[in-house]
Amino acid sequence: MNNELLHHLEQRINEAVEEISSLRQKISELEMQNYEISEEKSELENTLNQKNEQQSNWESSLSQMLNRLNQLDNK
Repeated sequence: MNNELLHHLEQRINEAVEEISSLRQKISELEMQNYEISEEKSELENTLNQKNEQQSNWESSLSQMLNRLNQLDNK
């Protein structure tokens, strides 16, 4: 009876160790995915900021041109 109980406990411990190992592997994979997604997010934010700046510059240029045209029309 004692040997059966010890054997059963040993099996449970081995299963728990395997599960912990599997979970650690999954955590490592998720951490890597998180890092990659963070890098991609950063790149997308940079691109978006560049596009917004570009749009702002275009709008400013157009506004200046319209102001000049209005000044010419008023002369």
